[in-house]
Amino acid sequence: MPPKILWILRETNGNFSPKDWWGNKSYKDSNPFDSKRQKGSKRHTWESIAQICYQILNDKKANNDIELASAMERVAIINLKKTAGNAKINEKFYGYLKKQENRNMFIEQIKRINPDVIIGGNTLKFIKSDELGFRQGKRIRLSSFSDNTDFMKKNSSFFFLNKLFINPYHPSHIMNKDEYVEVVVKAYRHWLKIRNECTVFKW
Repeated sequence: MPPKILWILRETNGNFSPKDWWGNKSYKDSNPFDSKRQKGSKRHTWESIAQICYQILNDKKANNDIELASAMERVAIINLKKTAGNAKINEKFYGYLKKQENRNMFIEQIKRINPDVIIGGNTLKFIKSDELGFRQGKRIRLSSFSDNTDFMKKNSSFFFLNKLFINPYHPSHIMNKDEYVEVVVKAYRHWLKIRNECTVFKW
């Protein structure tokens, strides 16, 4: 059975509407990763996420953009901050996370979704250990899945028997999309090989 995948991102960059991308059409009737506003970072974000999810779910690469975009129907995505923000972290973001009721909201979302694979766009660092104990898992730096030892060397994955936590850069901030996708997919495939050696994650 394919894994349940959850992406945890930070906040929307401005007020996003699907109509900005596809108008009144389905993504299946258009170019799914082309925005009417031509926002390159948004294309970078969603295309990278879709490529990772498609390969995890299907164990192969998509043949075209429509097939690739179909992976987005099978994953969950949440933002830590539930209101619109900016391209860069500001004081409003930190202020939002200081309120316990806001933290309770996204932690409860994660638990209810109960994913097998949790991928943070460099957001897991904002989650406290007493909220989700993922830091107790087997830690493997993401740079170990790349030929470039400096690539995401500060970012890690955490392996459990029943859960995988991966914390790469936010996909809009990457320089090499292919390498980014490859590293995250390699982390997932390595987890499949060694997960039976890992402890059980408990909520």
